[in-house]
Amino acid sequence: MKRSELTSSVPLPPAFGGTLTTDLVELRPVIENAFEAWLNKTESQATRTAYRTDVTQFLDFCGIDPEHIEEMTRIVPDDVTSWRDHLLAAGGRPGEHGELTPASNATVARKITSLRSFFSFLQVGGYRGGNPAHPNFVKAPSVPDEGLTPSIHPKLLGQLLSCPDRDAPAGIRDRAILAVFAYMALRVDELHHINVGNIARDGEHTVIRIKGKGNETRKGVLPPIAATQVNAWIASADIEKDRSGPLFRPGNSARGAGRDGFKRARLSVRSIQELIKKYCRQVGIDEAVSVHSLRVTAATEADKAGVPLIAIQKWLGHKDPRTTLRYIRGHEDLDRSPAYTIRYG
Repeated sequence: MKRSELTSSVPLPPAFGGTLTTDLVELRPVIENAFEAWLNKTESQATRTAYRTDVTQFLDFCGIDPEHIEEMTRIVPDDVTSWRDHLLAAGGRPGEHGELTPASNATVARKITSLRSFFSFLQVGGYRGGNPAHPNFVKAPSVPDEGLTPSIHPKLLGQLLSCPDRDAPAGIRDRAILAVFAYMALRVDELHHINVGNIARDGEHTVIRIKGKGNETRKGVLPPIAATQVNAWIASADIEKDRSGPLFRPGNSARGAGRDGFKRARLSVRSIQELIKKYCRQVGIDEAVSVHSLRVTAATEADKAGVPLIAIQKWLGHKDPRTTLRYIRGHEDLDRSPAYTIRYG
């Protein structure tokens, strides 16, 4: 139920949308400017877009026109809990036949955190109203401490890497994409932004200059097993001399498999995500697996190989080692479970 459909006979205090001492319209430019300043706190365009989308979705749920953002001062905690319950019931991406699907706990928790962060920002700027998304008012869905994204068993990942058709130009491209994910542990947005000219030689190493979060750049090693796939793609697409052009490109037609050439454009993040899902289905990998699972799997395998945590942290482009720890899954703990040692009778 949208907030615009809710009624209440109980008068609300000013802090939660009661009678204000000033015309709401006077608040519009103040809150508009605060909203943009809040978004601009982060240098990541992808994060800004996600935050803007989260708040806009909430406004829509409440029946508030984004151009009248000052109406947010009338929001109360019940509005946020109603939105949370709506997302958990029908806030996911439409199903195969357009049906409503529930959003994941992680998605809902992130959206509530976005809203909570914006109201906190307003309060720091002098806003005296309450924060209707504060955890004392609204409980976000629980997210497992071990992390949401599942890893992929190494044997299945090996099958995934060889899944694309090596005889089709798009298959050669997709083998290179999978190899870069599996051996460099990139974020999907980082792979999306790679240009041909970002690949270079550094002594005996092939390296890729990576544009990470906050526009920070780092240098990642492309091991020979992955470099072979990437070089095969570059040769197949004949893009070696196009140094300023994107590395991974969409085909000229949806069903041409690249046989009719490729556009000089970036393969979209959504397209990358969908092609990973497609190959996971072909291999029989769990539907819960995503592009991010390749990054989690790489971090887990590096940890199993004895790579120090600080090295894995820098490799992934994390600022905090605690974030890195959430990426490491305990496959070896399952393999060595005491349950396998028990014998009865």
